Amino acid sequence: MAGKIRVLITDDHAILREGLASLIEKQPDIMVVGEAEDGNECLEKAAALVPDVVVMDIKVPGISGIEACRRLKLSYPLMKVIVLSMYEDYEYVNRALLVGVDGYLLKKVASSELVTAIRKAYQGEKVFSPQVLDMIVASFKEAAHEQQLSSPLGSLTSREFDVLTLMSEGLSNKQIAARLYVSPKTVEKVVSGIYRKLGVGSRTAAVKLFISSSE
Repeated sequence: MAGKIRVLITDDHAILREGLASLIEKQPDIMVVGEAEDGNECLEKAAALVPDVVVMDIKVPGISGIEACRRLKLSYPLMKVIVLSMYEDYEYVNRALLVGVDGYLLKKVASSELVTAIRKAYQGEKVFSPQVLDMIVASFKEAAHEQQLSSPLGSLTSREFDVLTLMSEGLSNKQIAARLYVSPKTVEKVVSGIYRKLGVGSRTAAVKLFISSSE
């Protein structure tokens, strides 16, 4: 038994727990050290057994799965916690991420993927179902877009942004024109538009605002 990854399974459905336990026990390097049917029992068994990895359903009786995850990560920072849930709503994913879980898998995941996820989490990797990872990436992109729109630079067109970027690199209007394959007069008009939108009156002020907004 020495050297095996020790797993605690938490789910309120006995059939699912038994199925997961049977699957895991077939692995030469993983063993199930305990099962829990609710959040309270999970915390008790985690304290008594100190597993390497906890596989946790979000919707369990008593203390919620999210709260149990939070307490586990707070009390045992090195313990890995993987959420195994039927919920694909990003609200649940985000709440799980905020309490520090090491992974979020959907219950429709193939058994081989769950086993692989347990091994990866144990090694320190974050593990997510493809659909969950897509939601996380989309959320980051949306947040970045909103942040850009809320900054003074959000009102700039792509051409104005390109020109301002080159201005911040110290290029003159003539050099910018050559870089963008436009006339110096076109660059002058774009620069004037940048000044107007940013509410500044000089090249230095525009560049300063650009740098501070990009930090």
